[in-house]
Amino acid sequence: MRVEIQCEDRIGMVREALDLFIPHGIDMRLVEVDTKRRCIYCGFPDIPFPKLQQLLADIRRLESVEDVKTVMFTPSEREHNAIYTLLEALPDGVISVDLKGYITMATELAAEDLNVSVADLLHQPLQRFIKGVNLAKDIWANPREGMTKRIRIRNKTLLLEMKPIFVSDDDGVTNPAGTVIYLKSKTRLDRQTASLKRAPDAEAHFEAYFKPSVIKSEPMRKALAQAKAFADVSMPLLVQGEMGTGKRDLIDALFQYWNKQQGELEAQLIVRNARDITGSDIATLDQMSGWLVIEDIEHLDEGIQVELAHWLARQPGTGTSLDSNLRIISTSVLSQAQLADGKTLHSGLYFSLATLVLAVPALRDRREDLEGLVQQIISTQAERYRLPVASLSKPALIKLALYHWPGNLKELQNTCLQTLLTAKNREWTADDIHLPEDNNAKAVSMVLQQGSLEKTVKQWEADLLKQLYPSYPSTRRLAKAVGMSHSAIANKLKEYDIKI
Repeated sequence: MRVEIQCEDRIGMVREALDLFIPHGIDMRLVEVDTKRRCIYCGFPDIPFPKLQQLLADIRRLESVEDVKTVMFTPSEREHNAIYTLLEALPDGVISVDLKGYITMATELAAEDLNVSVADLLHQPLQRFIKGVNLAKDIWANPREGMTKRIRIRNKTLLLEMKPIFVSDDDGVTNPAGTVIYLKSKTRLDRQTASLKRAPDAEAHFEAYFKPSVIKSEPMRKALAQAKAFADVSMPLLVQGEMGTGKRDLIDALFQYWNKQQGELEAQLIVRNARDITGSDIATLDQMSGWLVIEDIEHLDEGIQVELAHWLARQPGTGTSLDSNLRIISTSVLSQAQLADGKTLHSGLYFSLATLVLAVPALRDRREDLEGLVQQIISTQAERYRLPVASLSKPALIKLALYHWPGNLKELQNTCLQTLLTAKNREWTADDIHLPEDNNAKAVSMVLQQGSLEKTVKQWEADLLKQLYPSYPSTRRLAKAVGMSHSAIANKLKEYDIKI
C-alpha cells in the first residue's frame, strides 16, 4: 500500500508524519520525498480499511498537510519500471553493475546471453559469468570512460560496450556510481543489418511488402498488378480469397501505397468486422476519411445491408480519388458466385461493393513463392522471438511444397513458428516439420518393388517427381527445387516418361 502526503516543505515534516505510523503498529517499508511535487510517499503492507481511515485522518490533522490519499505507486517506482520496460524492449541485453562489479540489474536477454536466469545474476560479481576476460577492479571502482571488450560464451560472440554511470551531488559534482554494459550479439547485429538491406524505404514502396522472392508465381503477380491498378480510385473494392490468404496484409500495404501517392495525412485505415457494424456506424460514414475495411462482408445484418446500399447509391459515380472522403473495402472468404446469389447479400449491395474485385490466390496456387515465403516468415519470427534464423534443407522444402495448405499463409506461419521453436540453432530437416495428414496429396509408395532396392528407389523417385512437376512446371524450376542440374532432371523425366 502506498500513501501520498501533500504538504509544505518544512523542517521536521517527515518525522511528524512517520511518528503517526508507530501507534498503529505499521511496519514501514518505503519512504520517499518529492520536493518538486511537495509530497511525501510512504509504503507499507496492506492494513484493514478502518485502521487506514484513522491513519489518514491523523495525518490530515498535522500542521502544513494539504491532502493525503492512497496511490498505486510512487514516482520513483513508476520511473524504475518504465526504464526497465524500455530496456527489455531493446534488441540486445543490458546489465548494470555497482562500484564493486556486482550486478544490480539485468534484462532477460542479457541473462539468456550469459546462460543464467535473471535471479541468479542479481547481486553476483559479473566476473563470475564472463570467465577468461580479465577486468581490473578499478574498471568498476573508478569508471571514467567507456570501453569495449569482445568475448565468447557458449560459442557465441558478444561485444560488451561499457558506459560509466555518474550521479551529481548537491554541489553539482559528478561522482561515479557504477557501469552499464550493453551486450551486443554478432548474430543479432547481422540479422538487423540484413533486414535493413532487404527492405530499404519500406514505408514508401508498395513493392517492398511483396519482395520478388514471394511473387514468382503468375497468380500472385497478377493479383499485385491488379491491386496497384485499383489503388488510385475511390470506387468500392471487394477483396476475395480463402481463409488465411493474407487479405488484410495486402490491404494494409495497398493503403500505405495509396496514402503515400495521395499525401492524405488525415486519412485512416479503419477496420471493422461486418458482425459489429450498426446503423449508427452507417450514419457516421460521411464524417469518416480514408478507407473503411469491412471484414467478412457476408455476415452483415440484413437491415444494415440496405442502409449501406443506400449510402453507396448516394456516392458519386466517377472514379477519381477526389470524389469521396471514404472508400469502402470489403473482404470475404466466399466466392463471387456465392456472394452474388441474392441470398447471402442484398443484390444491390453486392454489385455496389464489387465494382472492383481483387482475388487473392490460395497458397496451393502459388507454390513457386513457397520458399521465399518461408524464408520471409522465419526471418520475421526469429527477430520477434530473438532466435537464430534457421535454414531449410531440400527435403524440408519438398515436404512443405507437397502439402495442400488448407489454412494457407496462416497455417504456414503457424507451422514455421512451431518448427522454429523446436528445431533451434540448426538446419530444418523434413522430420522437423510436423504437418497433419494431407488427404489431397497422393502418397508416394514405399513398398519394395520386385525384391530390388534399386527398383524401389527408382519407383519412389519417379512418383515423387510426378508429384512435384505440377508445382514446378519446367525442367529448370524442378531442377532448382530438388537441387539437381537441369540436364540431370531432363534425363530423369525422360527415363520415367514424365511428359513435359
